[in-house]
Amino acid sequence: MRIAFLTDMHLGADGELVQGVDVRQNFLRALETVAELKPTCLVLGGDICDTKGDPAIYAWVRKQIDLLPFPNYVIAGNHDDSVIMAEVFNKRHDLTSGELYYALPLEGRPALFLDSSKGEFSATQWDWLHEYFLALRDNNIVIFMHHPPLPADVQFMDRKYAFRQSDEFLELVRDLPCHVTVVCGHYHVEKVVQRGNLLVLLTPSTFYQLQQDTPEFAVDNYRIGIREINLTTHGTNSTVVYLEPASINQRVTQ
Repeated sequence: MRIAFLTDMHLGADGELVQGVDVRQNFLRALETVAELKPTCLVLGGDICDTKGDPAIYAWVRKQIDLLPFPNYVIAGNHDDSVIMAEVFNKRHDLTSGELYYALPLEGRPALFLDSSKGEFSATQWDWLHEYFLALRDNNIVIFMHHPPLPADVQFMDRKYAFRQSDEFLELVRDLPCHVTVVCGHYHVEKVVQRGNLLVLLTPSTFYQLQQDTPEFAVDNYRIGIREINLTTHGTNSTVVYLEPASINQRVTQ
């Protein structure tokens, strides 16, 4: 099974350059490449909107991804609104107390789609996750969430915008007899982090990529990142494809 994962699009209004970057055109170019990859499905990893959830932006995104000849799935990032997303992407049935999370078998492989948009999980989502881990403990599990579930040595993001429940997540995964693969974004970098039976695939953005070794905000480059994940009975492998950006008029600031 091959999965395409796009994240951190940071889309603005129609015709808007977000801090000088044509993010809508970047997203469309990424979708063209995804179509050429012919994956089993596409997952959008959150921060679809640039600042806050906007129904018009979500509606435009849904129109674009529904043109593709394979299924698509969405999760929320910290710049999204889970309730509006559930409405626009027809996932109201997966909304629980304002959080959008759900489980699906992808070609028989257990996949969990989590909501870390608040930088942490509610007690209700934790209980749900714990129950699924117990039920799936004899299967290798793939998880899609916006935040990396553990520190990733990306200094600026680890210091300011990390997932606030890393210890709890690691404790929950540590006792599982299976392998857990987390595909995520948020950090605007390409990176692989392994911790015991946990493999974390940090995915670059379609907006800009950050420098990893500085405690202050610093853009490394403006290439468009696309992650392709291949899940087989023998394990997980993944590659990242980069495209040149559509348009840059000024530097991104934080």
